[in-house]
Amino acid sequence: MMMRTHKAAVIFSITLFLFGGSLSGQTAQPAPNPSAAVKTESFFRTELYFGRSKPGGGNVSDDDWNAFLADVVTPRFPDGFTELKAIGQYREKSGRIVSEPSNVLVFFYSKKAKNESRTKIEEIRAAYIKRFEQESVLRVDLPKAVRVSF
Repeated sequence: MMMRTHKAAVIFSITLFLFGGSLSGQTAQPAPNPSAAVKTESFFRTELYFGRSKPGGGNVSDDDWNAFLADVVTPRFPDGFTELKAIGQYREKSGRIVSEPSNVLVFFYSKKAKNESRTKIEEIRAAYIKRFEQESVLRVDLPKAVRVSF
């Protein structure tokens, strides 16, 4: 009988806990409203799509890609960026369709830094094209600022 009473007390305690009560008579405080504490800011967003295949065969190696990030991208955006791994498909100038490993970099920057950031992004594109003999690096600029929460 003692075991059954103990089980009932445990179940009762768990139920009180889950529904905001306690055995000591204190009640749980309501959770803060998450939307009240969220601070949003306006930022612009640019994405760059880097194909990793090389003309004449082969791919930009992971070591070469990481060196490019360290030498070219990070110095221009030391506060950060996002890297996504992808598979892209591209039609070369010759008409040949290529499926290739790709990387996408996503940049967010303030209105105040808009012109400077867009110049740096163009420098990144030009450096990749030159370093790895690419035909292009796709660039997508969102036309309006986006709301970002930190």
